[in-house]
Amino acid sequence: MWEWLGEPLAVDFANTTKRRGAEARECLRSGADVAEWARLQAGRVPRVAAADAHARLGELIALRDAVATVLRARVDARGRSIARDLAAATARVNAAARAVPIVAQLRGAAVVAEPAAAADPLDELLARVAAATIELVGGDDFVGFCDAPSCGQFFAGGRAGRLWCSDACGTRARVARHAHRHA
Repeated sequence: MWEWLGEPLAVDFANTTKRRGAEARECLRSGADVAEWARLQAGRVPRVAAADAHARLGELIALRDAVATVLRARVDARGRSIARDLAAATARVNAAARAVPIVAQLRGAAVVAEPAAAADPLDELLARVAAATIELVGGDDFVGFCDAPSCGQFFAGGRAGRLWCSDACGTRARVARHAHRHA
């Protein structure tokens, strides 16, 4: 289920829904799903207990939806289609980032990002995702949304104006467009 991981943290979190045709399929259905996602993000977020994640699943999904709204606004720089939702999404992302500030620290010659104070692992996960979202949206990296049939995933990096997350999605989109024109 997690074969697409490897994008920036904010993108990986926003992509925890998968599109099947026109329908979105939830990937964070339980605390165990959240715990597995966190385990696969080792080094980027702390491990979380499935029971703790399950108890706060609604909060996790609400932040995920806010991150997706903020990324969607970044993709559509005009943001007209989601302007009414953007303020609430931005407020949610900012609140999660403020709850557990993640700050740069020196560890020998290495720079690491750590919580400013001891934090619950789930609160730290939310804060790291929020901080990563703010960094991605505020940066110069290209962020796109793949609208190929059965994809619907965000992606980052590469050249500006890229339409699909992968060559496979580009091929699917071109084949679907060709079939639609010649139907």
